[in-house]
Amino acid sequence: MDKRQKPAAKTGVLRTLVFALLFAALFHLVSETLEDKHYREYMAALYAEPKGAVDVLILGSSHPLNAVDAARLNETWGIRANNFAQTGQVLPQTYYALREALRYQKPKLVVLDIYKVVQDSLIDSPATMHHTADNMTPGLPKAEMVFDLLPRGERAEYLFNIVAYHTRWKELTAEDFAPPDVSAKGTEVLHGVYQPYEGFAVLPEERTAPPAAVEIEYLDKIVALCGKEGIELLLISVPFTTAEDDDLNRQEVLNGMTAYAEEHGLPYLNLMHRTEEMGLDFMTDMADMYHVNEQGMRKVTDWLGAYLTAHYDVVSAGA
Repeated sequence: MDKRQKPAAKTGVLRTLVFALLFAALFHLVSETLEDKHYREYMAALYAEPKGAVDVLILGSSHPLNAVDAARLNETWGIRANNFAQTGQVLPQTYYALREALRYQKPKLVVLDIYKVVQDSLIDSPATMHHTADNMTPGLPKAEMVFDLLPRGERAEYLFNIVAYHTRWKELTAEDFAPPDVSAKGTEVLHGVYQPYEGFAVLPEERTAPPAAVEIEYLDKIVALCGKEGIELLLISVPFTTAEDDDLNRQEVLNGMTAYAEEHGLPYLNLMHRTEEMGLDFMTDMADMYHVNEQGMRKVTDWLGAYLTAHYDVVSAGA
């Protein structure tokens, strides 16, 4: 090749690279603008934290999302916590959420609500898969989650949000262009009062049932990852109620998880059996069948704050 042609060739490559980068940036901006913003502010709160600012990371489904007030743990208990739970998130997704979180923070303790061991599935639903995938940043955890948990023909809309939301431009409002409110540090507060069916009761701890195998497979991965990273792991199950005919045997399955915790040398707090200690009343402190309301959240959070203060070195020096 003529030496005079080399600068022209380099210029062409540079132009192509710049165009590709500009296109990628524009594509990401458009996709982010069009995507559904439901639950965005909850996971966004972790990304807003300065590096090294999270000592306690809360993970799981909507149960801890609505029950553990990370902002209150910070303000009242001096515990630098963030709630990275997400609605409908089963443990296979939570494993990848933990990997995602560890790209940004190195907590001392992971508090993992294991309610979803009752559900035998890799994802809860397409909608709730979007709640997790859409709110993760581009990277290996998100890509591997999509390829691992979804069949080939269903992956594109989770990897490229614009596939799912390209027609949503008609619905855009000012809120779509506003930054997410991250002041709650990932927590969602529910209001209202739900009362369970007459005769609802917490079942004895001796009544047990086996968990779903696929959830245990990914729980094992979470345990291994925490061990590898030198992070302490606390398993919990926050209070909930059930329908009278509970086909998933929720209470029994979560009672049975005591054996798993003992086998793996892990602490496990089944808070269904600590409601009297925290003063939680199922008749006044539930927002719906499965989630506590604001008053219930405060009781769960304060009980957990006292427990963490007593059992872990997680109270910040400036508290």
